[in-house]
Amino acid sequence: MPAFLVEPCNAAFIPSNNITLERNGMTWEYQEQITGNESIIFRSFIDLQAGNKDKFVNAWEILKAETFLRDQMREALKTKSDVKLNGTPDLIKVTDVDFCISKEALGKVLKNTSITSSASVNYIFEKEVNQSTNIWFMGTPNSIVTITLPAGFNIEKIEGLENKSQEPEGNRVALKGNFNPEKNITLWISENESYKAAMQERERNIEQNAENKTNETVNKTETIEKVGKAVEARKTPEFIKNIYTWFYQIVQKVNLV
Repeated sequence: MPAFLVEPCNAAFIPSNNITLERNGMTWEYQEQITGNESIIFRSFIDLQAGNKDKFVNAWEILKAETFLRDQMREALKTKSDVKLNGTPDLIKVTDVDFCISKEALGKVLKNTSITSSASVNYIFEKEVNQSTNIWFMGTPNSIVTITLPAGFNIEKIEGLENKSQEPEGNRVALKGNFNPEKNITLWISENESYKAAMQERERNIEQNAENKTNETVNKTETIEKVGKAVEARKTPEFIKNIYTWFYQIVQKVNLV
């Protein structure tokens, strides 16, 4: 389970974190493998907390346990935020929480095969990340973490990330490493000026193309209207000519009489 629910200190828990940052929010995905005697304790928790205490875990007990843990995570985040933007949690809002326990948990409580649990939390930022943004994360000590920056952003400074490496992923940068024993990581990020300029140029091109298409539509409409008027103009004399011919024929008949 994530650090704000329980803080495992032994090899029976193998947690990993995947954080994806956007300009206006982020997603934090957790995955944890529970092995050995800890898996027996976790199955017992499911059977006692969400089940019928028969020392056997079935599918509906897992579903109830997932709901319980989802609610616990949401409440824990209200009490103690695991993310801060520019030094405060007030600019961040949790929008969605999910929790999933693998089917490996099914079966007798006393079996010690590994169980994988995963969770996902979505956040929105009240203020978009920009040139002067720092972001603080609280995770499980020594756990593996990957942090993917918003498109077009660079790292200016890092604190708390051990064994760090940096890899490009398209127009993004991915940081990899481990939370330090103090379980905190802080990033200072800035926007890549060349990328920013390229995006602004792209937006101008999109606007120009939209304007050109609008002008083309207007021109086509005007052309169609002009052609229509010309056709009508040609039709009108022909109509008058036909009326005149009909009237002339009537006059001729009258004169003949």
